[in-house]
Amino acid sequence: MSEPEFDESVVKADKRSKAVALIVAIAAFLVVRELVVDVQFASIVAATAGVGVRLYVPYHASVRVPESDRKSLSDHPTVGAYHHGAAGIGLVVLSVIAVAAFAFTQGFVTSVGVGIIAGVVAYVVLSSTLPAG
Repeated sequence: MSEPEFDESVVKADKRSKAVALIVAIAAFLVVRELVVDVQFASIVAATAGVGVRLYVPYHASVRVPESDRKSLSDHPTVGAYHHGAAGIGLVVLSVIAVAAFAFTQGFVTSVGVGIIAGVVAYVVLSSTLPAG
């Protein structure tokens, strides 16, 4: 099975998203570690934020391609059949809400749970409102 041809801007965004995600993850780790002092929690938040950015950047580039020329990201053989934009934003929302919850509760499990619930709600809402990538 041959790989579908994606617009050059999507391919470039996919390559750049790896570096951007790494920068976001490092920055998130440093900021969250200073805010909440829990290294394990900061690592989880940084990882989810980085993965969220990694998913969202190619989606954003794909949506900017005119619909007549656009290939869906889920057409790629190695990519899952889910809404990449909603998943990316949902993971970033998960990270932000988890940090806010940790600031109020100081409970690791509670904060991660609240973050996961917020991320899932964000994914469900955004997957039905954002255009397909």
